[in-house]
Amino acid sequence: METANRTGLTFSVVLAAAVLASCAGPAPGPVAEAPAAAAAAAPDVSPDFSNVVVEPAPPTVIAPEPEPPRPEIACAGPATQGGAIVCRANPGSVVSLDGAPIATADADGIAVIGLRRDAPLEARLSARVDGSEYEAATTVEILPRKDTVSKFTMECGKIAPQTAQQKRHAEVSWVKKDKALKVFAAPVSALGVAKPAEGPYSSPFGAVRTYVPKTKDCEGSTSVHNGQDIAIATGTPIRAPMGGTVLLADPDLYYEGGAVFLDHGRGLISVMMHMSAIDVADGQVVQAGDVLGLSGATGRVTGPHLHWAMKFRNVHSEDRGTDVWLDPVLMMNLNIPE
Repeated sequence: METANRTGLTFSVVLAAAVLASCAGPAPGPVAEAPAAAAAAAPDVSPDFSNVVVEPAPPTVIAPEPEPPRPEIACAGPATQGGAIVCRANPGSVVSLDGAPIATADADGIAVIGLRRDAPLEARLSARVDGSEYEAATTVEILPRKDTVSKFTMECGKIAPQTAQQKRHAEVSWVKKDKALKVFAAPVSALGVAKPAEGPYSSPFGAVRTYVPKTKDCEGSTSVHNGQDIAIATGTPIRAPMGGTVLLADPDLYYEGGAVFLDHGRGLISVMMHMSAIDVADGQVVQAGDVLGLSGATGRVTGPHLHWAMKFRNVHSEDRGTDVWLDPVLMMNLNIPE
């Protein structure tokens, strides 16, 4: 009985110890360090830049704009009053005559400068490239001309408009020509002028002409013949003396009659007058030798012939009063510098 009691006591003690052990948790091990302390104790693995030398970024290099080419100019001479000077200069450069801009060199470097009938006997030509501070210059000798003086007896209506209808016709014709001469076309061919019709020359360019009325119903007048007449019969083909663009093709201008205004570019225009038929239209591009129409006796004339005029226009001026009539015969013999 005593043995049984001891055995039960022992079992109770063991059970109690087991319960206490399960409540107490695991046996304490080494004390865990706090997070801050652990971080402080961890080795520093951050990169060290204290000895790194930072080089400055290289400056941005902007390439300088190329210098414009040095201007050059070479002109053929001598020239003659009422003719033209041909120069070679940098393409696109502005060419001046005696200090005033008068032409622009084309893509081939060609510039044409028209001369008045009373031009000074020496011309100073200069060229300047856009953006350049430099200027190239040269001088050309100008030969004097001697023109003839002649008289013509004509009907009053051929000398000047007399009736209201004639005056209106002259006014409308002037408006058409003024509008056409304000249009500038680009060259369509190389520079080179040929005779537009086969036939002998008659009245020359530059002749001073006095028109005497047949009756006493009007007064006479004096003017300069601003073209070269070619004596040909009505119906003779008229050909383009150089390639160009038709600015005006009109069958009935008051003074000119049937006429074609052909822009050759480079400031040059040919005007064919007194034609009986016109085979081209405004804006049409023609080449040298193409037929423009037929000769006749329309407008202010005394008989059938071709009046061939050439005009030079200053491309740097809007004042068409500065335009110059040129001698077509001289224009067929232009010297072009190499």
